[in-house]
Amino acid sequence: MQDQISVWFYLLLVCLPALIIFAICYMVIKQFFQNRIQMESLALKKKTASDTLPLRLQAYERLVLFFERTDISLLISKLRTAKMSSGDLEAALMVTLQKEFEHNATQQIYVSDKLWQVVTLAKQELMNQIHQIMIDVAFSEDVDVYSTALIEHFSKKGQNPAKTAILAIKQEAKLHL
Repeated sequence: MQDQISVWFYLLLVCLPALIIFAICYMVIKQFFQNRIQMESLALKKKTASDTLPLRLQAYERLVLFFERTDISLLISKLRTAKMSSGDLEAALMVTLQKEFEHNATQQIYVSDKLWQVVTLAKQELMNQIHQIMIDVAFSEDVDVYSTALIEHFSKKGQNPAKTAILAIKQEAKLHL
């Protein structure tokens, strides 16, 4: 009986430190691999961010260019012809805005959802204001009256949704620099 107790005692003296050392080694190795995974994940995120930054900046540039190209006075000088009616000019403005927007729709991949919503709402508001001015000057008015009303309206401070959208684009772009 005494021999059995001493065997178990010696076995416990040998196995207990071995189990403690095994547990410590397991925890250290586990922590090492977790840290390694985190470092690789951060490195991958950093590489991805550095790869996509030029694409994001290009998207911001293209969206600003979209709003600059859809400036009403520029579009009027580009689209208006001598024999055009005010309804024809309104239709040409709407088609041009929609085509420019569709041309730049892929940029939404690189900008935040909130900014894309601002861009979409600004485009829609531009179209709404163009149509409202057409209603205000009446469909029968000639193209000169309509053109003048458009230019006067969009030159007023706070009336141009494109300017608001450009400010939002610039603010988001600054976050990435």
